[in-house]
Amino acid sequence: MGKDNIINFDQAEINARKRDFEIKNQKMEQLKGFSQDQIDQVLTMMKQVTGDDYFFGKKKKPTDKVRFTQMISENINYLVKINYITDAEQAFLFKISPYLEFKTNVLIEKSIDDSIEEVATPSYFAEQFGKTRTSISTTMNSLLKKGILGVAQAGMTTEDGRICTSRTWFVNPNIICCSPKDGVDKATQHIFRKSLRNFRIKEDKKKHNLPIYLF
Repeated sequence: MGKDNIINFDQAEINARKRDFEIKNQKMEQLKGFSQDQIDQVLTMMKQVTGDDYFFGKKKKPTDKVRFTQMISENINYLVKINYITDAEQAFLFKISPYLEFKTNVLIEKSIDDSIEEVATPSYFAEQFGKTRTSISTTMNSLLKKGILGVAQAGMTTEDGRICTSRTWFVNPNIICCSPKDGVDKATQHIFRKSLRNFRIKEDKKKHNLPIYLF
């Protein structure tokens, strides 16, 4: 066999894989608007043709890593409208929103590394916000009585394994939520299961309920 008839198998393999890649991309472009059953059929066909397993994934965006909390605006607006919370309490709730632990809504100290984050205390917030411990304690205890903040029963354990004490403070997820709306920790739900339901304002006989409850 002459030199002109020599087959470059490496290049042939590269070309074949390139064609397979182009075919796969064309099929993926055509999947927009298809049902899950139709997508599954295409994945099965691609495996039969190539022998490889395929799946469809969404490329993560930089914003997917952003940590955020959700203020339940309808509930907050309602509490403001009926004068249930003061301006100082509103400001405090806004300030502590970055200190919520994901899913549990436990108030925690900010960690600069990957170490376990300690629960936050009134003294910690006094230092962070440049206030006295007395003023912070007064605000937190007022919000505790109103069912907006809560404390754990000694020995309570969250689903992620955090062992809580009476010094572990929680924020009611029906006011500020740091978790999927249908994924609030069961321990947190237990603490606030009766909070802000059929509540009264001072001596007013009228009973109030929030517009929205997550659990």
